[in-house]
Amino acid sequence: MIRAKELIRGIEIIDCYGSCEISISGVSYDSRSVENGFCFIAIEGFNSDGNRFVIDAVNKGASMIISEKNPPEDLKQSIVWVILKDIRKAYFQIVSNFYGDPLSEKYVIGVTGTNGKTTVVSILYKIFSNIFKVVKTGTLGMECNGVFCETKLTTPEAGDLFRFLSEDCKNDFDTVIMEVSSAGLTMNRVEGIKFSQAVFTNLSGDHLDFHGTMDEYFSSKLSLFRNLSSDSWAVINIDDKKGEKIIKESNSKYITFGFSDEADVYPEKYKTDIDGISARIVSPRGILNIKSSLIGRVNLYNILAAVASSTVKNIPISIIERSIEDFKQVKGRLNFAYKGDFSVIVDYAHSDDALKNLLESIRELTEEKLILVFGAGGSRDISKRPRMGKIASEYADIVIITSDNPRREEPMDIISQIISGFPKSFNGYVVESDRKKAIETGLSLAGKGDIVVIAGKGHEDYQIFKDRTIHFDDFEIVESLTGGSYAGV
Repeated sequence: MIRAKELIRGIEIIDCYGSCEISISGVSYDSRSVENGFCFIAIEGFNSDGNRFVIDAVNKGASMIISEKNPPEDLKQSIVWVILKDIRKAYFQIVSNFYGDPLSEKYVIGVTGTNGKTTVVSILYKIFSNIFKVVKTGTLGMECNGVFCETKLTTPEAGDLFRFLSEDCKNDFDTVIMEVSSAGLTMNRVEGIKFSQAVFTNLSGDHLDFHGTMDEYFSSKLSLFRNLSSDSWAVINIDDKKGEKIIKESNSKYITFGFSDEADVYPEKYKTDIDGISARIVSPRGILNIKSSLIGRVNLYNILAAVASSTVKNIPISIIERSIEDFKQVKGRLNFAYKGDFSVIVDYAHSDDALKNLLESIRELTEEKLILVFGAGGSRDISKRPRMGKIASEYADIVIITSDNPRREEPMDIISQIISGFPKSFNGYVVESDRKKAIETGLSLAGKGDIVVIAGKGHEDYQIFKDRTIHFDDFEIVESLTGGSYAGV
């Protein structure tokens, strides 16, 4: 508990109503979690405006509001109301003032890129945990010392992160490894965090519904590297054409990875098959002999990124090798859901480039049929849908087009946009908007040695429609249809 005046220490204030001598027992940007004596921070987000929920927060006991807007007349005399110019930029400082900065003096690694963030963070967590007390955060939640917390955002708001670090982790950690999304960067969710490392996996078309253009999308990623100090490290995929641009724009030290021997970390030789990856990897600290149950060339990229990052931290080669060999598949990332006469792989790929990388990796694993079940998310970037259709027709022998999370759109409208990307000569597809029936169709068409790929939703256990959200897990559907058990881990 701190005084209101201490909560806003170091922040540029436009105006203030009420006495800032009152005590504040908590901070929240979500009115549903407000308790008596809390400060409610009314942030205007991408999809909603916290100012709409001020009355709800007051009714739940908030005694202080921080906003960019003026207070309603009926609240001026009854509550402390502080007006800021830029609440997004001030938010990190506000929660730092309340919790203290739990990231101060910690080693923080941020992993950004269109694809691979979750897997790279998970591999690094496995490696670093052999030596350090590590927190990981990302799409799959926040984890520390056996404590787990779900998150709604790939990159959590600073308040959620700091509460987890201070209360759940009890500040008993020395390293944080986090996914840093483009939205998180644009919305200033990592404003004020001093990164020791920033890892760039790749960049391809995605999230243009949020950013508008590829230039803006890349600019958001680039900001992470521009803010690195001269003592920090950039870990860069040099095979991606944006890698050189990031190196030029950053003032930090850097290490590169890729498949070219011009990279600092690269595979001298490697093999990928249905059973996993084996590789002899060259690094500045010596040769690593890697064996992994992960599959596909795309996962070798993720391993290279983790090796480069671990090299920067001087982790012994033997620990890196052992950790990667022991590392299990990440749910929903090139993840087996079934192995029998045929195999079923579930993956989160939901952009054209991610789908291309996925299918290229799978093509290396079988000479038999590749059957693809996929859709595209509604109320998101529509420009990628025909591109996804084109890629599906190029790599898959049979395509079953279905629903992903249609959200506010009609499923058949999305499906039609995907079909528009097929060449006129391509007729190897089936339309089935019901995702369960689509998966059932894909499995029914599979023969010995075939691989069925179910793409788009990965780890998600829900499906979002315009009027409802239902429980839906691709893994559970496969298990119910095959009678087999989940083959992933």
